[in-house]
Amino acid sequence: MNGVTLHVAVPPGREPERRHVLDVVLRDRLGLDWCLHTHDCPDVRITAESTDGRHVTLPDVLLACGERAWLTAASLPRAPIARLPVGPLGEDTPLAGRIPAPWARPGARCAGEVGPDGVTLHVDVLGTVFALLTRYEEVAAGGARDRYDRFPAASSIAGREGLLGVPLADLCVELLWAALRRTWPGLRRRTTSYGVLLSHDVDEPLSTLGRGPRLLARQFAGDVVHRRDAGLVLRRARAVADARRGRFDRDPHATFDFLCDVSERHGLRSAFYFLAANDVHDDLLGHPWVQRLVGHVHRRGHEVGLHAGFGTYRDAEATAAEFARLRALAQAQGVDQQRWGGRQHYLQWVNPDTWRHWDEAGLDYDCTLAFSEAAGFRTGTCHPYRAFDLLRRRPLRLVEQPFQVMDVTLFGYLGLHPDAAAETILDVARQCRRFGGTLGLLWHNDEVLRTARQRRWYAETVAAVATVTTATTATA
Repeated sequence: MNGVTLHVAVPPGREPERRHVLDVVLRDRLGLDWCLHTHDCPDVRITAESTDGRHVTLPDVLLACGERAWLTAASLPRAPIARLPVGPLGEDTPLAGRIPAPWARPGARCAGEVGPDGVTLHVDVLGTVFALLTRYEEVAAGGARDRYDRFPAASSIAGREGLLGVPLADLCVELLWAALRRTWPGLRRRTTSYGVLLSHDVDEPLSTLGRGPRLLARQFAGDVVHRRDAGLVLRRARAVADARRGRFDRDPHATFDFLCDVSERHGLRSAFYFLAANDVHDDLLGHPWVQRLVGHVHRRGHEVGLHAGFGTYRDAEATAAEFARLRALAQAQGVDQQRWGGRQHYLQWVNPDTWRHWDEAGLDYDCTLAFSEAAGFRTGTCHPYRAFDLLRRRPLRLVEQPFQVMDVTLFGYLGLHPDAAAETILDVARQCRRFGGTLGLLWHNDEVLRTARQRRWYAETVAAVATVTTATTATA
């Protein structure tokens, strides 16, 4: 059935939202052509050209809510959310067991039923995917922010329901595909392959840069009292002496060639995101060594990107100015890239302002949306997708590149032992491979790569995720 156009009939209202999620799910993810119609029925109905009346029917829950409830807590699901058996639709698919259904047909007892004329789903696939990808709840829930003005994992539906380890949007796409394939066995979809994206926020490229005696003393104290690493004390002392002579290659934070080496060993391309404005310590990008570093990582075949400064997530002018500065400096260092992206400092992000500002500044992608205090799928997916402005009701050119795990989350917020941290990463990697998506890891150059043991652990972990196999796991 290659070349067949799917006809999607929907209830009236929310046309920009409906067109966006249908485009992401049917065209971008499944590679299927589609066209939109409006009908007076309460469900969504999908038919195909030149077929004998067979169809797939989906409930219309989230996108059918009234204007007064839209983007308010009244439109969010009540706990606990339903877990519906997948049943025969899970055969020969990544689906298994039960699928979480935040928005579903009232009284549903299963995810879907197969009948003589097609499949009737009971999970609001389109509404659920739309909510997860747009981070709908971060507008609708209101008020829940941490001390850095971030939406916390514990306030999210996935966090409260224990579902952060589940790419729920991807599960919904697979459920819809299972229904489409059961109805039209000749239908063919776009396929994707597992990959790994290693990104590195360059918060402190050098341990000595911009640090006066008081800050250096605090570093030394931390090495002795908290890290209990005499070797690091000696290396840091040597770095201070080296810096006075203009030498920086032996600085404990100068791990960039090591990071490139590990990535290249497995055919991976790292992304290095640089702060482009005055940080709390100094104007990092103004330092000649850092400027040369930008060109160096590019010449090694890796990506240069923006690490937008603290507080800029609400500031369109600052975002544009920082990106312009980084790009000008990078071009002076011979960096020629067709695609530019990056991440907000401290993972600060507000919906939809930050996306809008990045889009207007001319950036191609954002890679901010993971939770700082928990590993997992904040956006419900391991696939990149086009962002949508919930308030202006329009799709953006900007792409969101999901990532799931940060070093500071594992060793700082969660306080994990290295073995437990590695297993946490591998659990997420298995899910990403299961759905043909990308595992995104954020590893700072300065935090956990100071000792030979830490570097060996990092290299072994990257090797493991680069070759991870899919474990057989239940959906929920």
